[in-house]
Order: sequence, then C-alpha cells, then structure tokens
Amino acid sequence: MPLPGAGFALKGDDERPLFAFPGIYRQWKGPIKKDGPNVDLNVFSFMTTLPNALTATINHERSPVIFTEEEQFATWLRGSPDEAFGLIKTSDPERMQIVQSGLDKKDLLQAA
Repeated sequence: MPLPGAGFALKGDDERPLFAFPGIYRQWKGPIKKDGPNVDLNVFSFMTTLPNALTATINHERSPVIFTEEEQFATWLRGSPDEAFGLIKTSDPERMQIVQSGLDKKDLLQAA
C-alpha cells in the first residue's frame, strides 16, 4: 500500500549527487474533447518504470527513472531514440532512502 506524503532521495554521506528525471515533450494540435475546437498544446511527461523494493513501498505500480551520470544526461539529450530509451531502468534501491513518510511530517511541509 502506498504511503501518503512519502518521498525518497539518493543516499550519501557527502553532498547528494546531481540527478535528473528524464522526460518527453511534444507539441500537439487538435481537439481535447470529441468534436471540440482545435488547440495547440505543449505536452510534457517524465519517464517511469517498474518500482524497486524501496519505491514499491510508496507506489507499487511505478517509479521515476533516475539518471545520476553525465553520460546518461548526454545520451538522453543527444543520443538516438534507441540509446535514450535503453537507459530506462529501475533504480538501485541500495542507493536510495526514504526521507519522508506519512502525513505526520507536517514540519517538513511548512510554507516558506
């Protein structure tokens, strides 16, 4: 069962490494509803994959794809579609930790 208000982060005693969620983007033209007027939309989504043992405690259906290496960033942005989509993998749960769990962590959600 997913934990409401849960989140995760990459592990590390030192400064946490830079990471990215790869995404896709497309301009779309057409109706939103059947027989509706045509509209121009910019459509965005980030990539997900199967959850690992840790992220499955938050969402049992999917987990975001996480890139942590410069080569992954470059391949996603400049590689062929086959090379880019070949990077979509479940993250190593040993490199992650849950940093917030449940709705009782209201102190972490204070407005600035």
